[in-house]
Amino acid sequence: MLYKNMIYSYSAISTFENCPLKFKFAYIDKIKPLRKNIESFMGSRVHETLEKLYRDKLFAKVDSLQELISFYNERWKKEMHGNVFVVKGYEIENYRKMGEMYIRDYYNTYKPFDEGKIIALEKRIFFPLNEKYWINGIIDRIAEKDGIYEVHDYKTSLYFPSLNELDETQLAIYAIALQNLYGAEEIELVWHYLAFNKEIRIRRKSYEYVKEEIINKIEKIENARKEGKFPAKESALCEYCEYQPICPLFKHRYKIDEMKAEEVAEEDGFSLVNKYWEIERKMEELETMKEELRKKLIDYARKNGVEHIYGGDKLVKIKFYRNFHFKDDKIVE
Repeated sequence: MLYKNMIYSYSAISTFENCPLKFKFAYIDKIKPLRKNIESFMGSRVHETLEKLYRDKLFAKVDSLQELISFYNERWKKEMHGNVFVVKGYEIENYRKMGEMYIRDYYNTYKPFDEGKIIALEKRIFFPLNEKYWINGIIDRIAEKDGIYEVHDYKTSLYFPSLNELDETQLAIYAIALQNLYGAEEIELVWHYLAFNKEIRIRRKSYEYVKEEIINKIEKIENARKEGKFPAKESALCEYCEYQPICPLFKHRYKIDEMKAEEVAEEDGFSLVNKYWEIERKMEELETMKEELRKKLIDYARKNGVEHIYGGDKLVKIKFYRNFHFKDDKIVE
């Protein structure tokens, strides 16, 4: 069988690092996501709205805030479907309002949106990382200002990272892409953290060291493909995963959730787990009782000067030892 290298993206590399099995589902098996978390859904609608803002500006049209909010809500309504789910204890409407707030804050901060010349929107990139591996992806917005190329990336995450926590893999991929596309020499990555109405700007003189790290990450994935090893990796991200219904860590939960109450009680796995933990609970109780008896037997032996204690055809042997340790050059008993 002829082995073929994949074309990689930042998203694919990041997915493998978070969970190799999810990577397999998405990029090898190419299984369509079975559900969509509300955070991702909201992020897509916000991205679409900001793309409209700058695309209209290319045609000398500055959208009003109300136009953008209306567009956002229309897209929200059109794209909403039954497989969108909420993990935390909030409603879908809470997230819709959050997206509106992000758009309002961004609009009021950057109006009239003349922070640089727009070079491209939703730009698809495709370039060789080396003679073996190729990279593709999409850049939200590319702008140029005073000879510096800016890569703008919108983040709707509720987590604002420190500079040390930023993943420079994404920065390096974008920078190398712009060098290939435009011969750009000075490149700045601008992350817009919309939930905080803040931006982080990063510029590096060289990306070669990160490039080598990316190649190493890709080679780990290639080795996993050759060996066919894609284990599920349990983490806090699992609850947001689009493939949870078919993941071996969770698919049994989905199976019993779809069963009637009387059917669940008879389901083999459900029954076995309950029996196992009932026995585990009893064993813990017995271990506690055993330890209490052990202490009482030792106390009995000490008080009565015996080392064997008899009970019918059984006995318990008890030995007393003296322990010594050294302290300040003296032997202490």
